[in-house]
Amino acid sequence: MTDLSPHRSPYWEITTLVVGEEVPDITYSVFVGDGDDAVANGYYFDLQRFLEEQPDEQNMRNGTDSYCVVNESGGVHYGGLEEVSLSPGLLTLRFDDEAIEALGLPSRVIPLGVAAEVDLDALRAGLHRVLTYGNPRRHPRLNLG
Repeated sequence: MTDLSPHRSPYWEITTLVVGEEVPDITYSVFVGDGDDAVANGYYFDLQRFLEEQPDEQNMRNGTDSYCVVNESGGVHYGGLEEVSLSPGLLTLRFDDEAIEALGLPSRVIPLGVAAEVDLDALRAGLHRVLTYGNPRRHPRLNLG
C-alpha cells in the first residue's frame, strides 16, 4: 500500500462540495473546490461519470470508459487515479504519470484539507459512485474510511 499518510501538508482546503447530476440525465459529478468561486478564481477537482450503468462501445473504443477528472488547469483525464484516501480533515489523491501531465499537477500525491463543514458522508458516497464506474482496470484503490 502506498504511503498516503496525513503528514503531508495540504495543497489547499476543500470548502465547497457539490455532489449530484452535473448534466441532467447524462453525468454525475463530485466537485470539490477551495471556495464558491473555485471554477473562476481558485482550485478544484471535478470527478465525473456517465449516469448509464456501464460505458457503451463507443466509450470503450475512445478510451472514455471510466470516470473523468477535470481541474482548474483546464486539464481533462479519464481514469488516472491510483489511490484515494479519505479521513476526517484530509482527502489524499494519488495520480498516475499520464494524469499528472494532463492535469498539470505539481506532484503524484495531492493532499487536500477538508473543512469541518464539508459533509464527509456525501463526499465518501460520491467518490465511491464516481470512482467505481466503468473499466475496472482504471478503478483506484479506495480507502474512504
